[in-house]
Amino acid sequence: MKNIFVLLFIVIGTLTASTQKIWQKQGIKAAPPICYASGLVEKSYIPPPPEFLNRLKSTSEQKSEIIVKYSLFPSEAKEAFEYAVGIWEYIVESPIPIHIQANWRSKDANVLGSCGPSDFFANFKDAPMENRYYPVALVEKITNTEISGATEADMNAEFNKNVDWYFGTDGNTPDSLFDFVSIVLHEIAHGLGFTGFFDVNGELGDYGWNNNEATSFDLLVVKNNGDQLVDTEIFGNPSEELKKALVSGVLYANSPVAIVDGSGYKPRLYAPTTWNNGSSIYHLNDATYPKGNANSLMTHAAGKGEAIHDPGPITKGLMADFGWKQMYIDFNRLKDIEETAPLTFNVNIKSDYELDTAALFVIFSVDSFITHVDTLNLLPTAEPNLFSAQLEPAVETEKIHYYIVSSDIKTRVFTLPTDAPKTLYSIAIGPDNELPVVEHFPIPYFFLSDEKLYVEVKANDNIGIDTVTIEYEINGVPQTPFGLSYKMEDMYSGYFNFDLNQLSDGDIITYNVIAKDASTTQNTKIIPSKDVFTFKIEEKFDPIGGYTNNFDNPTNGFIISDFDIYTEIGFENGALHSPHPYPSPNEDDSYFNFSTILKHPIILKENGTMSFDEIVLVEPGNTTQFGTDNFWDYVIVEGSKNNGSNWLPLSDGYDANDNSIWSYNYNLNMTDQFSSTEGIPDWFINREINLLGNGNFSTGDTILIRFRLNSDPYANGWGWVIDNLRVQSPVSNQLTVLSPGNIMVYPNPFSDNFKVILQAKNNIDEIQLDVFNIFGQKIKSTLIKNVLGQITEEIYLKEAGVGIYFLTIKENGKQIYSKKIIKH
Repeated sequence: MKNIFVLLFIVIGTLTASTQKIWQKQGIKAAPPICYASGLVEKSYIPPPPEFLNRLKSTSEQKSEIIVKYSLFPSEAKEAFEYAVGIWEYIVESPIPIHIQANWRSKDANVLGSCGPSDFFANFKDAPMENRYYPVALVEKITNTEISGATEADMNAEFNKNVDWYFGTDGNTPDSLFDFVSIVLHEIAHGLGFTGFFDVNGELGDYGWNNNEATSFDLLVVKNNGDQLVDTEIFGNPSEELKKALVSGVLYANSPVAIVDGSGYKPRLYAPTTWNNGSSIYHLNDATYPKGNANSLMTHAAGKGEAIHDPGPITKGLMADFGWKQMYIDFNRLKDIEETAPLTFNVNIKSDYELDTAALFVIFSVDSFITHVDTLNLLPTAEPNLFSAQLEPAVETEKIHYYIVSSDIKTRVFTLPTDAPKTLYSIAIGPDNELPVVEHFPIPYFFLSDEKLYVEVKANDNIGIDTVTIEYEINGVPQTPFGLSYKMEDMYSGYFNFDLNQLSDGDIITYNVIAKDASTTQNTKIIPSKDVFTFKIEEKFDPIGGYTNNFDNPTNGFIISDFDIYTEIGFENGALHSPHPYPSPNEDDSYFNFSTILKHPIILKENGTMSFDEIVLVEPGNTTQFGTDNFWDYVIVEGSKNNGSNWLPLSDGYDANDNSIWSYNYNLNMTDQFSSTEGIPDWFINREINLLGNGNFSTGDTILIRFRLNSDPYANGWGWVIDNLRVQSPVSNQLTVLSPGNIMVYPNPFSDNFKVILQAKNNIDEIQLDVFNIFGQKIKSTLIKNVLGQITEEIYLKEAGVGIYFLTIKENGKQIYSKKIIKH
C-alpha cells in the first residue's frame, strides 16, 4: 500500500493566494559568462538565419516575444539590440514572453559584455531531468507559466559603453569597430542557458554548492573519451581530477542535435589550460570555429570587423539539448492489482522534434532487472499523441518494475522516470493488507450563513480509493454520515448534511475522516484514530456603525479559533495574535489560511476608515506586487457583503517587506527558510485603511471584516499581531505619523555615535531627537524639519562618558518614542 494523501479544506470565501512549489523557493543565481575582445581584426560576415530573413513571408513565423528594459542605452544601440532580439524571436520558441534587463555601463577595456539568467530552477513540472538546474526563461517555456513575474527580468545583460561599436545591421562592420548585433546575440544565448556552475578554486575543480548542483548545460560536458564531468563516480566534486579535466584544453559537448545538425562530431568547448573565469567551458573553442565559420558566434572572444548574425547549427543544437527542444511524456502510473490481469500502458508523448515512432517502448522486468528484461512496443492509437502497449503477466508474477523510453529523429533518448533505470516504476500483484496513510488539516470553525460547509479531500492509493466518508456529531449527538464524490485529479468533495436552521452559536461539531481503499479487504484508516476533530459554530452579531478594541480584556467579538487574544511574552498588554510561529505546508500547491472574523457586521459610512497597530513578520516575497506568483506569504484585511460566502480585499495584501524594520529583522535569523525572529513592541506600525478606497464596497454596505494570514509551502516566521483596532470610530487625539516600528536605532550599544532611521509616510513639520543622561539632564538635542520618506540622522556623543542614556523622539511636540541606549 502506497501513501494515501488526504487534505481537507474548509472554503469560507474566495481565496486569492497563488499556490507555490518548493522549487520556486530554491532558485540559484550564478555569475554570468563574459565576452572579451580578441584584440584582432577578424573581418567576416555570417548573415541571419533564413527564418529571420524570410520573416515577411507567410512561411516564416515568429516563435517568441522578447521584451527588453533598457538602462541608459543610446537610441542607436537600442535599434541594433532590437534587431538582434528579432533574430532570436524567430529561433527560440516559448509561449511566455522573455524579459531582458539590458544595462549600458562602463566595464574593463577588453570586456565587451556579459549576460546570464536571473535564476536557475530544478524539479519543476515536466523538468527534463531531476535535480538539474535550468534557466528561468526555459523553465517558463517548459511549464507554460510566468515564473519571475511579468515585470522581472529573466536575464540580466551589461554592455560596455566605452567600446567602439558598430550599430549597423548590414554586417558591413568596419575593421576598427565591434559589431554590436553580434555581441547582443552572443549574450542573449548565455541568458537563455549557455552557461553553468563549473568553477576552479586553487587546485580543485568544482560545481554547485552543497548538493552537486549542475545545470542542463553542465550535463553535456564530456572528455574526449566520453566521461561526463558531472559523473561523481569518475570526478569527485570538488577534486583535483575535476580541475585537470576543466583545464585540459580538450572538452566537448555530448549534444546529439549539435552532432546531427553540425559537423557530425561532438562540439569542442573552450577549455584553456589556465582557468578563465567567465569564459572557460561556456563558449565554443576559438581555434575549432575561427572567423567566418558558421558556428563562430559563441567563441569566447570577438574581433573587430567580425559580424555574426546567426547562432549557427551547433549553438542551436546545444540549446536544443540543454532544454529548448524537449519531449513531454505524460503517464499515469498503473495501480497495484490483487489478481493477475492484463495491463494497459497509455502514454501521451509530445515532442518538439518529430518522434521516432519505431523507438517507443516500455522496458520491464519481473525480477528487478536482475536476470529478466523485456520490451513492449508503444503503438499509436486513434487519439493524437497517445501511444499504448499491453502486457499479460504470468500467473506467478508478484511484481513488475518498468520504465518508459522514447526517441526523436535527432537520436535523442528520453525516459520516464527521467533518471531511469536508476529509478523505476513498479506494479505489485497480490493481496493488499496495508492501511492507507491519511493527512488532514482540521476545520477550525464554521461561520453560520446561508451556505453549506463544503469539504474537499485529496485521496490517492496504490490499489485505488473506494470511499471517503465523514462521520460526525453535533453536541454529542450522532448524525447521518455522508460520503464525498470524486471530483478530479484524486479530489473528492461534498457538503456537511446538517440543517443550517438547527445550528446555533456555540454548537460543537466533532467528526472523523474515514478512507477505505478498493482492496478486497477494504483497508480502512480513521483519523484521528483515538479521538475526534472538533470545531465550533459561530454566528454574527447585530450590525453596528463602529467598533474599537484594545484587546486588553477577553472578548467574544471575534472568532479566534486560529488567532487568539492574550499578552505575549515581552509585550505589556493584550493583543490579537496569529499563531507564533505560524506553520507552513510541506507540499507543493497547498497553503494554510489562518483567520479571525469580527462578529459585529459594520455598516459602512462615507469616508469610513479603520486603523490598527501591527507587527508583520511573515515571509517576504521576491516581488513587491501583491497577487503575483512570487509574492509568498502575506496578511490581508478583507470584507464580505454576503455573510462570509465571498470575501474581497479592503486593501492589498502585504508581508514583511512592507516595512524595512520588519524585513531586516525577519531575514536576520534564517535557518532552512524559517525565520526565528520574534516580534517586540518596538516594531509596532500603525496602519490605516480606507474602507471604500479600492471600490469593492460602497457607503451603506453592511460587511463582515476578516483578518487573514496566508501561508504557502516551505517557509514561515513569527506571524502577525494586531492591537488598538478602531473601525469607523473617531480618535480623541490627533494621530501621529510615526509608530515605533518606523524608527530604527543602531548600533546599540555604541561607541562614539549611533544612527536613527525614520520612515515617515506623510509629511511631518518637525521631529526632535533628545538624549538624556541617567540624571535627566539633556546632553544632546537635534531638530529636523519637514520630514517625508526615509531619513537617517547620526548622533555624535564622543565626549560623553561610558554608561546608560535615554533617547526620546517627539513628533510636532508630542513624545512618541523613548529608548535606553548604552555607550561602551
